[in-house]
Amino acid sequence: MRIFICTLLLSLCINSEQVFVACEGNYYDGNQGTLWTIVDQEVFQYPDNPIGSIAQSLYVHDDLLFVALNGSGNIQVFEITESSLIPLHTIDTQFSGPREMLVYNDNLYFTNWYSMDVKKINLSTWEIEAEIAMPGLPEDIVFHDEYMYISITMNFDWSDASSVVVLDPELESIVNEYDVGYGPGSLLVHENDIYVSRTYYDSNWNAFYGTSRIKPENGIVDILNYGSGAVCGGGVYKYQNSVYRTYDGGIAKINENLEFIPETKLGNYNPSEVYSAEIIQGNIYFGLSNFSGVDEVAVVNESGDEISRYTVGVMPGDFAFWSSCSYNGDVNLDGHLDIVDVVMLVSNILDDAPYNCTSDMNNDDTINVSDVILMIQEIISQ
Repeated sequence: MRIFICTLLLSLCINSEQVFVACEGNYYDGNQGTLWTIVDQEVFQYPDNPIGSIAQSLYVHDDLLFVALNGSGNIQVFEITESSLIPLHTIDTQFSGPREMLVYNDNLYFTNWYSMDVKKINLSTWEIEAEIAMPGLPEDIVFHDEYMYISITMNFDWSDASSVVVLDPELESIVNEYDVGYGPGSLLVHENDIYVSRTYYDSNWNAFYGTSRIKPENGIVDILNYGSGAVCGGGVYKYQNSVYRTYDGGIAKINENLEFIPETKLGNYNPSEVYSAEIIQGNIYFGLSNFSGVDEVAVVNESGDEISRYTVGVMPGDFAFWSSCSYNGDVNLDGHLDIVDVVMLVSNILDDAPYNCTSDMNNDDTINVSDVILMIQEIISQ
């Protein structure tokens, strides 16, 4: 079995952190989706590229990397180690058009355009155990407070849809639906609210943009349309404990009224070339594309300075991060999880100490009171 060796020489490159990049490839060429890995400020191409048609999205769960191939109609699963990326399994979705993925209770849930449903895969058997019909073409999927929120980006006739549905994974059925305005795409959970980035089109394919916010505790939906002249994009992100949107060749913070704060913009690229973005370990990864040849990934720090740039495949559309660190709460590294770790965690939060993945109990790249609660629950359950 071939493995991805993290080196340009003959020796292995042992690292504890890896950033994966999925490059969709040109749609008209077919089977040009590629997979790349950034390790220790170097980029490496997976040796069996191309891996299929339209590398749509990536998802990391424990030591597994899931790659959804929209055009090929499959999800490829790799085992991640510090020195290799090993093909493990290929899930045949029967050309369902897989889009975005989420793991919950050892099951992989993923949205599908062509079959217009959410499928549930048992990760122990690799079998499809449920196919939950959606009222249109589902795009993003996030988990919050025992429910899954799914954006319905288009209707059955491929016209702009306007809803986010709520799925109960135990009942395997939709239990609520919110009208959020046309073109819901990316979703973000932040401070118990669901933020929705929106892109929709008129009959001449002119793009319009907006942001919406769902407040699940009272059912209120806030909607703001930016109009056709906004230099916006499709992403919504949590950065430095605030909500940011793709904006004018970078990302910018939005205020409580969902309005852009232009002076907070980080990144300064040609807006037409910013194809994707992601927040990883406090930095912003921008996928830059000219839609014709090899493209690049630019990395920007919290000051807005570009600190790295990598040449990758065509149309870098998604990113995922893996660390060999154990998110087990053992802050003092004594091999035990106890009240001493809780005290140290609280102290680190109050002192605004540097990020320590061991303290990140929910693996969301942020150390806060949620991690304290999870740590206490874990200690009580021992």
